[in-house]
Amino acid sequence: MSNYAYVYAHFPFCDVICHYCDFYTARTKEADQVAFLAAITKEARTFLNQEKPKLQALYLGGGTPSVSPVKELGQFISGFQNHLASDAEVTLEANPNTIEDERLTAWKEMGINRISLGVQSLEDSTLKRLGRTHSGAEAIECIKKISRLFPNTSADLIYAVPGTSQDSLIEDAKKLVDLGIPHLSAYHLTLEPKHFLFSQLPTDEFASDQVERLSEYLQAQGYEHYEMSNFGKPGFRSKNNSNYWRGGPYFALGPSAHGFDGASERWKNVADWKAYINRINLEQSTVDSRESLSAEQRQIERLFTSLRTLEGLDLTRWEGDFGYSLLDRQSQAIERFVKDRLATLSNGHFVLTLKGRLLADEIVKKLI
Repeated sequence: MSNYAYVYAHFPFCDVICHYCDFYTARTKEADQVAFLAAITKEARTFLNQEKPKLQALYLGGGTPSVSPVKELGQFISGFQNHLASDAEVTLEANPNTIEDERLTAWKEMGINRISLGVQSLEDSTLKRLGRTHSGAEAIECIKKISRLFPNTSADLIYAVPGTSQDSLIEDAKKLVDLGIPHLSAYHLTLEPKHFLFSQLPTDEFASDQVERLSEYLQAQGYEHYEMSNFGKPGFRSKNNSNYWRGGPYFALGPSAHGFDGASERWKNVADWKAYINRINLEQSTVDSRESLSAEQRQIERLFTSLRTLEGLDLTRWEGDFGYSLLDRQSQAIERFVKDRLATLSNGHFVLTLKGRLLADEIVKKLI
């Protein structure tokens, strides 16, 4: 049986490239999407034939996968049908301006069962500042349409945006909760110092207060704050992302996609869609770089991913993987975090409180 039960496929094309996005993207109008989809379908077929996996999740991210031509996208998805577990999660990232009834029906029929919608905000002034091309009202109508066919729907929000109020994030969340959406993601806007909005970013204290209020509200509404940026009703956690935070293996398809073998080997595909297609057509490897993680790098990564989650760090698994007890080696630091109510120890897990998760970078430094 294959080591890979999770696959991420990167679809880089966007109608409009957002100025704050740091993922590899390319403009739809300049792309040959048919050729791209033929290439990524071929790469997927090679992976499936070699690994023969039983997948728990297939995640189509980007970019904006929802701009893909329906026929070719369906051909890509169909190749996975015999390799999906009966309860597998098949996610498509989408933007509101790509939501149409015909597309939704086609996505459902080809086997997609989860939509992750890039809402970002429901305030028109904020959307304009972020360079988004939809309005808040249009996003709400899209969610209503999507929910009729896809009970498992997620919406992304961005917080700490220049010009927004302390109430902006929670007001957006309330509207989404009223729509019955079972999963929300809230991402802190981070920008490079050279970005034109960098000097206008609100303080970290502003952002932290927004998250704390959001967490309190959503938990009162029955959502689990199961990872620092993610909230889900019971049964609606993202399987794909949960595997990432557990440090599990995942396979990468498409340009710039990253893969991990679950132990120490990480790789990245070439971040150029034309070069990617060319390599596929020449039957060359799409991998652009590989990295073998040291023991220290693996430990740091395990801390960063695990401590973002509701379950926290499994101390027994840590000792088995790295050969020593973190609790014994860092007893004074851990006791201090617990005393300061930044963390708890429960059933062999070291778990950060929300205040602790907001200080995770500093806590990790003290544990290594």
